[in-house]
Amino acid sequence: MSQRRPLIIHYTTSQLLGLIAGVILLLAAVASAGFFYGDKTYSDDQQYIEGLETSFDQTLGDFSASQQALAAIQLTAQVDASALEQTRQQMLDMQKQLYRREQELKLYREMLQDNNKSTGLSVGNFHIVRAGERLFQYDWVVQQKTHEAKNLRVNAKIWVVGIQDGEGKNLSLNEIDAEVDDLPIQLKLKYFSINRGFIKLPEGFNPEFVRVTLRYPWIEKPQFDKKFVWQIQE
Repeated sequence: MSQRRPLIIHYTTSQLLGLIAGVILLLAAVASAGFFYGDKTYSDDQQYIEGLETSFDQTLGDFSASQQALAAIQLTAQVDASALEQTRQQMLDMQKQLYRREQELKLYREMLQDNNKSTGLSVGNFHIVRAGERLFQYDWVVQQKTHEAKNLRVNAKIWVVGIQDGEGKNLSLNEIDAEVDDLPIQLKLKYFSINRGFIKLPEGFNPEFVRVTLRYPWIEKPQFDKKFVWQIQE
């Protein structure tokens, strides 16, 4: 049986130096390649970061411009809304003035055409319009015929007569109109007086009539006492 002997390679000094030099050159090449690759990667990363910063700055600028545009739109909308509300109020005031002028013309025509020589107090009409849930706007006109054309004080009382819980009930105007503190309502008129207000009826109350009484303060008995059918005008 043959014995295995270790393989021994003999290197000369020049060979060892060459081998070391080769290893050094290889390491230098690897290091150089790594340096250039790392430098390129760093450069690419820097360009990417710079691109992100540029995009961020542009987006921030667009956002700021959008905020300013939105603020301008909101301000314009507020101004438009304010102007619209002001216009609406002006239209309502004009409608009220027109209504009053129409009523005045109507009353003047009636007085000019009326050949009845009787004098006293009267209510020409009681006008009711729905204004909301259980809320109603009312208009009524007091007329006065006197031999002397002068302003006189008149006391007026108004009740809404109806049914609640199966029983008859009278609601005085000061109970259902927040603007009326107490009865009688004190009026001052020469020929007529146009009056307006809002009444809020309680739940479960079904109105049937509106009763109106008128009298001069120096006379205890009403000179006018009439019931008007509760009728909603369109």
